[in-house]
Amino acid sequence: MGIVVHDNRGLCSHAGRCTGSHPEVFREETARGEPWIQPSAAEADAIIETVRNCPSGALSYSRGSVEHRDRDREAKVVVSADGPYQVEGGVELLGTEFGEGASREHYCLCRCGASKNKPFCDGSHWEVGFKG
Repeated sequence: MGIVVHDNRGLCSHAGRCTGSHPEVFREETARGEPWIQPSAAEADAIIETVRNCPSGALSYSRGSVEHRDRDREAKVVVSADGPYQVEGGVELLGTEFGEGASREHYCLCRCGASKNKPFCDGSHWEVGFKG
C-alpha cells in the first residue's frame, strides 16, 4: 500500500531529522515546481519511521484513507540544544489555539522569541542564531 506524507510548514521547527534520515525523500534543494517530499524514493516503513521522529508535528502520513499523526507516548518536555522545547505525550497547553491539523500530542514551543507562530516554534532560531 502506498503512503502520502502531509507537511504543515507553519509547525516545522527545522530539526532536520527528516532531511538527515532520508534526503532522497525529504529534499532540501528542489527545482522550481518540484515537491520537496518524494515518498516514492524509499520504502513506506522507512518513511513512516522518519515521520514518527518529527518533533514538531509538522509531518504526518496517510495509508489508504487513514491519517496517522499522533502516538501514545510518555509525557515529557525536552529542551533541545539551541532550539525549541520539544513536548510529547499529550501535555495540555492551556490558553493556546492549535491550527487545523496540528498535533496536540507532540509539538515544539519557541524558546528564542523570534517565531512568527508563537507559542510554537517555526524554525526562526536558525535565522537569528539562537544559542541556549
